[in-house]
Amino acid sequence: MPQPEHDQKVIALIEDEKIISQLLVRKLEAAGYAVKTADDGIKGIKLVKELNPDLILLDMMLPRIDGFGVLEALRNEKSIPRIPLIIISNSGQPIEVERALELGARDYFIKVNFDPQDVVAKVRQFFNPAQAKSPPGTAAHARILLVEDDLMLVQLLERKLLQQQKYDVHKAFDVPQARTILAQYGADIILLDIVLPGIDGFTFLNELKAKQEWKDIPVIIMSNLGQQEEIKRGTESGAIDYVVKAHTNPQEIIEKIDAVINK
Repeated sequence: MPQPEHDQKVIALIEDEKIISQLLVRKLEAAGYAVKTADDGIKGIKLVKELNPDLILLDMMLPRIDGFGVLEALRNEKSIPRIPLIIISNSGQPIEVERALELGARDYFIKVNFDPQDVVAKVRQFFNPAQAKSPPGTAAHARILLVEDDLMLVQLLERKLLQQQKYDVHKAFDVPQARTILAQYGADIILLDIVLPGIDGFTFLNELKAKQEWKDIPVIIMSNLGQQEEIKRGTESGAIDYVVKAHTNPQEIIEKIDAVINK
């Protein structure tokens, strides 16, 4: 197997859809990465063992062994979480995303929504952790935490934010994941849903405002709950804004984020 250039980051792409695989390889190589591919789960596990890559991109619907089987095998061999792994899947069911994250995946993209350039942007973010720790209020690399279980909305917002090339985006679809991300990366602004699996957004907002290291992070609530008493509860608990999803389009949310970060 040809060796990549010195210091060139190496990516293992485990994907059986030939068109998607070729497109991602082309985009990632153009961005300066070395990419090796496998088109089924067994080959993917073997590739990771042989290559010891810097990052793994994994489809979930694979021949022979599916993505969950690959995740379990790599976790048992302690390849993950040592090697960051990003899921690329046709399925965006929260229960499947939760299982993948529990098995060690770091992030996920839904194929029907993703642009290959978004994947390149996310890969760059993984390889530049210092960028994710830029000082609070720095617009060039401000850190956005989306705490939201509507995966379609998350993917849409993430795509629009990454296109601006001035934000790092981290995603959590429940409160425990949000805590982990905050502990590792911090955040310059949090977009918080109210109705979440397990712990609800109001409870997490109170937790944020009670914790010394998190209390000054601006929080914008995004919710389908639009009653006046709910909006009042959110703002009185410390949110700087309350967005009713049905009444607000993604571009308006981006503008609110820009206004906070550039304040």
